[in-house]
Amino acid sequence: MRKLRHDLSNPLAAILAETQLLLLRADTLDQETVTSLKEIEALSRRMKDMLQQG
Repeated sequence: MRKLRHDLSNPLAAILAETQLLLLRADTLDQETVTSLKEIEALSRRMKDMLQQG
């Protein structure tokens, strides 16, 4: 289980970081894209929390 957590953490961190970088430019994006990015960010944070608790 530890290996699985480790293997999932790195790509998840990359997804979260890229999403946050895109959200820094939210004013240049359409509302639908911003909403989707915020959902990805929230779900990524939730998965990160689940991995840390497990």
